[in-house]
Amino acid sequence: MKTILFVAAATVALAACGSNEEPAPEPLDTATPADTTLGSTATGDMTGTYEVQMADGSVTMQQINADGTYVDTMPDGTETERGTWRQEGSQMCFDPEGTDPEECYAGGAPGSDGRFQMRDADGNTTATVRKVDGNGVAAETTM
Repeated sequence: MKTILFVAAATVALAACGSNEEPAPEPLDTATPADTTLGSTATGDMTGTYEVQMADGSVTMQQINADGTYVDTMPDGTETERGTWRQEGSQMCFDPEGTDPEECYAGGAPGSDGRFQMRDADGNTTATVRKVDGNGVAAETTM
């Protein structure tokens, strides 16, 4: 499921967090991509679990691993996809196992609740993403 791939890109949007400066809140529909350098997060760590809500309202989970792999699942734990991820400039790119091509996504700046929108190469919003703990509870973010 390619749509889950941008969950990791959501991780990139969290790169705006970790600064001592208080960022101005941006609406979720902003088209401005966040600063997404890997080392710019509070911990420099992009790993974790992300909840991705697709435009049609469906929800998937994505686990981003430190070894450069990811696993997408349904909320009930059923695996739907796995592959590798990498950062390419301001985007997160996901290469699923099998014949599906790699796709890259950019994340918008996180809102006050930590959610951000993922955009495809054409600038279309594809999903709303938030980092969660392993149980699906919103993770604490320091902004």
